[in-house]
Amino acid sequence: MLEREKFIRHYGSLYENSPHIAIEIYELHSLDTLSPLERLKLMKDYVNNMDKQLKMKLILEHPELGIKRGQPKNLTSYSKQEQKRAGLDNLSESEYNLLRSLNEEYMNKFKFPFIIAVSGLTKEKVFGNIRDRLKNSVEMEFNTAINEIHKIAEIRLQNLY
Repeated sequence: MLEREKFIRHYGSLYENSPHIAIEIYELHSLDTLSPLERLKLMKDYVNNMDKQLKMKLILEHPELGIKRGQPKNLTSYSKQEQKRAGLDNLSESEYNLLRSLNEEYMNKFKFPFIIAVSGLTKEKVFGNIRDRLKNSVEMEFNTAINEIHKIAEIRLQNLY
């Protein structure tokens, strides 16, 4: 039988600051015969079936993009690594100011942080994505944020195995 603590340790960090998702899946399903991707699908389905308020809470668990040197951020180790690989931890002052401005514009329009699976993206592509997505409706962007959260979880799972 799959140990609860082991499952939560591995799957509890796939969704940012939301181990309760892994706990719920463990409590609701028999997971022994399922592959890691099948387990992740159960987690995705759980998230997709949450009401809008709970989805918003999940979205709000995500940090603002951009790590400023000397400014401690409340980032998970996964987020730090992901942002570092995209070059978001080593921005010039002008790049940081641009990202901060785009983040602020995004937050003002949508009332939640810009979320993107940064794995494999350059900082320039991240900036372009923010600009493009600022054109979206609130509903479209809410759905995009949830889809990006699922992509992040899938990438994190792949990195575990």
